Amino acid sequence: MSETTAFVYSMTNVGKVGAWSRYVFPFSVEAFAQLGNDLYIRNGDTISMVSEEAATDDVDGLPVNFAGQVHWPWLDFGQPGVTKMLEGFDYVGTGQGPSISIGYDQRHVGTFTDGYQLDPDTLPGGIIPFPVSAPTLSVKLDFAGGEAWNVQSLLLSVRDLRGGP
Repeated sequence: MSETTAFVYSMTNVGKVGAWSRYVFPFSVEAFAQLGNDLYIRNGDTISMVSEEAATDDVDGLPVNFAGQVHWPWLDFGQPGVTKMLEGFDYVGTGQGPSISIGYDQRHVGTFTDGYQLDPDTLPGGIIPFPVSAPTLSVKLDFAGGEAWNVQSLLLSVRDLRGGP
């Protein structure tokens, strides 16, 4: 089975903040076409319409779950080169809860903590303790697929360790 990777730049209405998204289609995309607000994809003799409500792809007539990932690579959280302590976090989303992992060694970009499974809303009860120290941190939220999801907020509690223990 072949696949196609597409990069899409989106801009929010609030604050005019833009970000790149990477989509991996589990089939060979031959063409995209837009009609009004609908996006259509051609794969051989099959034409599919993209739907925000979809939680599976249809590949050769079979439903295929697709996983999702939200990734913030190497955030300084203040002065570069100074060690910071991630004390914990709160997450708010809808649908399935993700697994969170934290990258802590920018020299070895695959160095992440083991994933920790989250509920869709962690705000009740205070922050979830997740101590990690590093000059820069990378955050990944991994979604299993097969169920819709939406990230509304991820709040990290970070402390600068400059001049302290």
